Amino acid sequence: MARPVMTLRDVCADMRARGAGMTQKTVSNAIADGTFPFGKVLSVTNGRRHILIFRKDYEAWADENLGPIM
Repeated sequence: MARPVMTLRDVCADMRARGAGMTQKTVSNAIADGTFPFGKVLSVTNGRRHILIFRKDYEAWADENLGPIM
C-alpha cells in the first residue's frame, strides 16, 4: 500500500512518467507560490522548505491536469 504522503522526488518521478518532467526546485517553487495546489509549505528553516504533499491530493490533480501515466 502506498504511503499517504509524497516527497518532491516522488512527485517529479510521477510527473516524468506522465510526460511532464520537472525538477524538484521547480515543483517546490510552484507549491510555494500556489501554482500547484496539492502541496503546502509547512516551514522554512535556513532557506530550506519543508513541504507536505498528500498523495490523494496530488493524484487527483495529476489525473485532471496531466492525464494517465504513459
